[in-house]
Amino acid sequence: MSEDIEGLNRLMARFAAMPANVRKRAGQQAFMGAEDMVATMKSIAPRDDGDDGDQKLVDHIYQEEGRLGDISYVVISDAKDSKGRPKAPRVELGHVAEDGTQVPAVPHFYPVVRTLGPKIKRRIASAVTRELRKK
Repeated sequence: MSEDIEGLNRLMARFAAMPANVRKRAGQQAFMGAEDMVATMKSIAPRDDGDDGDQKLVDHIYQEEGRLGDISYVVISDAKDSKGRPKAPRVELGHVAEDGTQVPAVPHFYPVVRTLGPKIKRRIASAVTRELRKK
């Protein structure tokens, strides 16, 4: 896999060697962290009341299992506009409207990732450490 994340195979081997109880606890914390991110993103995402065929941004923020199975989760924001273009990046970063005016950015995704990411990493590491000390 040339497009693979650097060191992913080594990481997956380490996860495979992890005791089941530690893996379960890490997965629980990762799931709860992803749920927290989704809830926070939905709470600050802009509300679109227009009925022009666009998908509602807030309805298209969700989580799903990541590449590592039950111990990794991915948060996704994939709403599309009436022309089928991704809507989230244009809302997140701002854009130029069809009439030439600048539409300001309304960040809702990356501020949450930057704010909650370190907290979630600490929760996962702490849960793993606690499980390893139980033995």
